[in-house]
Amino acid sequence: MSKKCDVIKDLLPLYADEVCSDESRREVEEHIRACPECKAELEKLRWNVAVSPQKDADVLKRIKRRLRIEKLVVCLIALVTVLVIAAGSVMLLTDKLVSVDYEEIVHHDPISVEVDDNGDAWLLFDPADADIISTGVADENANVFGEDDFDKEKKSSYLVFFMKRKITDFGHVNYCNNKKARYLLFNSEEHPEFKNVFYWDVNDKEKHIIWERG
Repeated sequence: MSKKCDVIKDLLPLYADEVCSDESRREVEEHIRACPECKAELEKLRWNVAVSPQKDADVLKRIKRRLRIEKLVVCLIALVTVLVIAAGSVMLLTDKLVSVDYEEIVHHDPISVEVDDNGDAWLLFDPADADIISTGVADENANVFGEDDFDKEKKSSYLVFFMKRKITDFGHVNYCNNKKARYLLFNSEEHPEFKNVFYWDVNDKEKHIIWERG
Protein backbone atom coordinates (compact mmCIF):
# COMPACT_ATOMS: atom_id res chain seq x y z
CA MET A 1 0.00 0.00 0.00
CA SER A 2 1.47 3.38 -1.03
CA LYS A 3 1.62 6.50 1.08
CA LYS A 4 -0.85 7.97 -1.40
CA CYS A 5 -3.35 5.28 -0.47
CA ASP A 6 -2.86 6.11 3.21
CA VAL A 7 -3.69 9.73 2.52
CA ILE A 8 -6.71 8.84 0.37
CA LYS A 9 -8.08 6.42 2.97
CA ASP A 10 -7.92 9.21 5.52
CA LEU A 11 -9.99 11.34 3.15
CA LEU A 12 -12.50 8.62 2.20
CA PRO A 13 -14.80 9.09 5.27
CA LEU A 14 -14.98 12.82 4.53
CA TYR A 15 -15.61 12.09 0.87
CA ALA A 16 -18.35 9.57 1.67
CA ASP A 17 -20.05 12.11 3.96
CA GLU A 18 -19.59 14.79 1.25
CA VAL A 19 -17.85 17.21 3.62
CA CYS A 20 -14.39 17.34 2.09
CA SER A 21 -13.10 20.28 0.06
CA ASP A 22 -13.40 20.38 -3.71
CA GLU A 23 -9.68 19.85 -4.07
CA SER A 24 -9.71 16.79 -1.80
CA ARG A 25 -12.76 15.44 -3.65
CA ARG A 26 -11.02 15.71 -7.03
CA GLU A 27 -7.91 14.04 -5.59
CA VAL A 28 -9.95 11.13 -4.20
CA GLU A 29 -11.88 10.64 -7.43
CA GLU A 30 -8.71 10.68 -9.50
CA HIS A 31 -7.04 8.16 -7.20
CA ILE A 32 -9.92 5.62 -6.99
CA ARG A 33 -10.14 5.45 -10.78
CA ALA A 34 -6.73 3.81 -10.72
CA CYS A 35 -6.80 2.08 -7.30
CA PRO A 36 -9.27 -0.81 -6.90
CA GLU A 37 -8.37 -1.23 -3.21
CA CYS A 38 -9.28 2.35 -2.27
CA LYS A 39 -12.38 2.17 -4.48
CA ALA A 40 -13.53 -0.94 -2.62
CA GLU A 41 -12.89 0.81 0.71
CA LEU A 42 -15.03 3.72 -0.48
CA GLU A 43 -17.86 1.40 -1.48
CA LYS A 44 -17.72 -0.18 1.96
CA LEU A 45 -17.96 3.22 3.61
CA ARG A 46 -20.87 4.23 1.37
CA TRP A 47 -22.74 1.06 2.30
CA ASN A 48 -22.31 1.68 6.01
CA VAL A 49 -23.22 5.32 5.73
CA ALA A 50 -26.09 5.14 3.25
CA VAL A 51 -27.71 1.79 3.94
CA SER A 52 -27.33 0.80 7.58
CA PRO A 53 -28.75 3.98 9.18
CA GLN A 54 -31.68 3.93 6.79
CA LYS A 55 -32.31 0.26 7.56
CA ASP A 56 -32.22 0.98 11.28
CA ALA A 57 -34.65 3.86 10.80
CA ASP A 58 -37.05 1.61 8.86
CA VAL A 59 -36.92 -0.98 11.63
CA LEU A 60 -37.69 1.65 14.25
CA LYS A 61 -40.60 2.93 12.17
CA ARG A 62 -42.05 -0.58 11.85
CA ILE A 63 -41.69 -1.16 15.59
CA LYS A 64 -43.40 2.14 16.41
CA ARG A 65 -46.21 1.41 13.93
CA ARG A 66 -46.76 -2.05 15.38
CA LEU A 67 -46.83 -0.66 18.92
CA ARG A 68 -49.44 1.91 17.87
CA ILE A 69 -51.59 -0.80 16.27
CA GLU A 70 -51.31 -3.06 19.32
CA LYS A 71 -52.20 -0.17 21.61
CA LEU A 72 -55.24 0.64 19.45
CA VAL A 73 -56.36 -3.01 19.47
CA VAL A 74 -56.05 -3.19 23.25
CA CYS A 75 -58.09 0.01 23.62
CA LEU A 76 -60.81 -1.31 21.29
CA ILE A 77 -60.99 -4.63 23.17
CA ALA A 78 -61.25 -2.76 26.48
CA LEU A 79 -64.01 -0.52 25.08
CA VAL A 80 -66.01 -3.47 23.72
CA THR A 81 -65.63 -5.29 27.04
CA VAL A 82 -66.90 -2.28 28.98
CA LEU A 83 -69.87 -1.87 26.61
CA VAL A 84 -70.80 -5.57 26.88
CA ILE A 85 -70.60 -5.48 30.68
CA ALA A 86 -72.65 -2.27 30.79
CA ALA A 87 -75.30 -3.67 28.44
CA GLY A 88 -75.49 -6.89 30.45
CA SER A 89 -75.86 -4.94 33.68
CA VAL A 90 -78.68 -2.85 32.22
CA MET A 91 -80.48 -5.98 31.04
CA LEU A 92 -80.13 -7.65 34.43
CA LEU A 93 -81.36 -4.57 36.26
CA THR A 94 -84.26 -3.63 33.99
CA ASP A 95 -85.41 -6.72 32.11
CA LYS A 96 -86.93 -8.46 35.10
CA LEU A 97 -90.15 -10.41 35.09
CA VAL A 98 -92.75 -8.74 37.29
CA SER A 99 -96.33 -9.70 38.05
CA VAL A 100 -99.04 -7.68 36.32
CA ASP A 101 -101.82 -6.18 38.43
CA TYR A 102 -105.39 -6.87 37.38
CA GLU A 103 -106.23 -3.15 37.31
CA GLU A 104 -103.43 -2.54 34.83
CA ILE A 105 -104.96 -5.11 32.48
CA VAL A 106 -108.63 -4.17 32.64
CA HIS A 107 -107.79 -0.49 32.37
CA HIS A 108 -107.41 -0.82 28.59
CA ASP A 109 -108.61 -4.30 27.58
CA PRO A 110 -110.36 -6.72 29.98
CA ILE A 111 -109.52 -10.42 29.96
CA SER A 112 -112.18 -13.13 29.76
CA VAL A 113 -112.72 -16.88 29.56
CA GLU A 114 -114.63 -18.58 26.73
CA VAL A 115 -115.73 -22.22 26.73
CA ASP A 116 -116.01 -23.81 23.27
CA ASP A 117 -118.21 -26.69 22.09
CA ASN A 118 -115.57 -29.21 23.21
CA GLY A 119 -115.68 -27.90 26.76
CA ASP A 120 -112.23 -26.31 26.52
CA ALA A 121 -111.93 -23.15 28.59
CA TRP A 122 -109.85 -20.53 26.75
CA LEU A 123 -108.38 -17.39 28.25
CA LEU A 124 -108.80 -14.39 25.92
CA PHE A 125 -106.39 -11.50 26.48
CA ASP A 126 -104.34 -8.77 24.87
CA PRO A 127 -100.96 -10.36 24.02
CA ALA A 128 -99.21 -7.13 25.01
CA ASP A 129 -100.26 -7.73 28.63
CA ALA A 130 -98.20 -10.88 29.21
CA ASP A 131 -94.82 -12.34 28.39
CA ILE A 132 -95.56 -15.38 30.54
CA ILE A 133 -98.89 -16.80 31.71
CA SER A 134 -98.83 -18.70 35.00
CA THR A 135 -101.64 -20.72 36.53
CA GLY A 136 -102.56 -22.33 39.81
CA VAL A 137 -105.49 -23.66 41.83
CA ALA A 138 -107.24 -22.71 45.04
CA ASP A 139 -109.58 -24.63 47.37
CA GLU A 140 -113.10 -23.65 48.40
CA ASN A 141 -111.66 -21.65 51.30
CA ALA A 142 -109.57 -19.56 48.89
CA ASN A 143 -106.31 -21.17 50.00
CA VAL A 144 -103.86 -21.32 47.10
CA PHE A 145 -101.87 -24.42 46.19
CA GLY A 146 -98.53 -24.19 47.94
CA GLU A 147 -99.94 -22.59 51.10
CA ASP A 148 -100.04 -24.61 54.31
CA ASP A 149 -103.85 -24.58 54.56
CA PHE A 150 -104.50 -25.67 50.97
CA ASP A 151 -106.81 -28.69 50.77
CA LYS A 152 -106.28 -30.51 47.48
CA GLU A 153 -109.45 -32.57 48.05
CA LYS A 154 -111.51 -29.38 47.97
CA LYS A 155 -109.95 -27.48 45.10
CA SER A 156 -112.58 -25.45 43.30
CA SER A 157 -110.94 -22.46 41.62
CA TYR A 158 -108.52 -22.06 38.76
CA LEU A 159 -106.07 -19.15 39.05
CA VAL A 160 -104.34 -17.16 36.31
CA PHE A 161 -101.71 -14.43 36.60
CA PHE A 162 -99.48 -12.65 34.11
CA MET A 163 -95.75 -11.95 34.21
CA LYS A 164 -94.22 -9.25 32.07
CA ARG A 165 -90.70 -7.95 31.41
CA LYS A 166 -90.10 -4.33 32.30
CA ILE A 167 -88.41 -3.23 29.09
CA THR A 168 -89.98 -5.48 26.49
CA ASP A 169 -93.29 -4.85 24.85
CA PHE A 170 -92.97 -6.89 21.68
CA GLY A 171 -92.70 -10.45 20.48
CA HIS A 172 -96.18 -11.39 21.63
CA VAL A 173 -97.98 -14.14 19.71
CA ASN A 174 -101.41 -13.09 18.57
CA TYR A 175 -103.82 -15.77 17.40
CA CYS A 176 -107.07 -13.92 16.92
CA ASN A 177 -107.01 -11.46 14.04
CA ASN A 178 -104.48 -9.21 15.80
CA LYS A 179 -107.01 -8.50 18.56
CA LYS A 180 -107.06 -11.27 21.15
CA ALA A 181 -104.67 -14.07 22.02
CA ARG A 182 -106.07 -17.42 23.23
CA TYR A 183 -104.58 -19.59 25.95
CA LEU A 184 -106.02 -23.00 26.84
CA LEU A 185 -106.69 -23.33 30.57
CA PHE A 186 -108.47 -26.68 31.05
CA ASN A 187 -111.37 -28.78 29.80
CA SER A 188 -114.45 -27.95 31.84
CA GLU A 189 -115.95 -31.43 31.34
CA GLU A 190 -112.81 -33.24 32.46
CA HIS A 191 -112.39 -30.94 35.45
CA PRO A 192 -115.85 -30.38 36.94
CA GLU A 193 -114.20 -29.40 40.24
CA PHE A 194 -113.29 -26.00 38.82
CA LYS A 195 -116.32 -23.80 39.47
CA ASN A 196 -114.68 -20.53 38.51
CA VAL A 197 -111.55 -18.83 37.19
CA PHE A 198 -109.85 -15.97 39.01
CA TYR A 199 -107.15 -13.54 37.98
CA TRP A 200 -104.78 -13.55 40.92
CA ASP A 201 -102.88 -10.41 41.90
CA VAL A 202 -99.78 -12.05 43.29
CA ASN A 203 -98.52 -8.96 45.12
CA ASP A 204 -101.61 -8.17 47.18
CA LYS A 205 -103.13 -11.72 47.06
CA GLU A 206 -106.40 -10.35 45.65
CA LYS A 207 -108.52 -12.61 43.40
CA HIS A 208 -110.68 -11.17 40.63
CA ILE A 209 -113.30 -13.48 39.15
CA ILE A 210 -113.32 -13.66 35.32
CA TRP A 211 -115.48 -16.78 34.78
CA GLU A 212 -118.05 -18.87 36.64
CA ARG A 213 -119.47 -22.21 35.61
CA GLY A 214 -123.03 -22.05 34.27
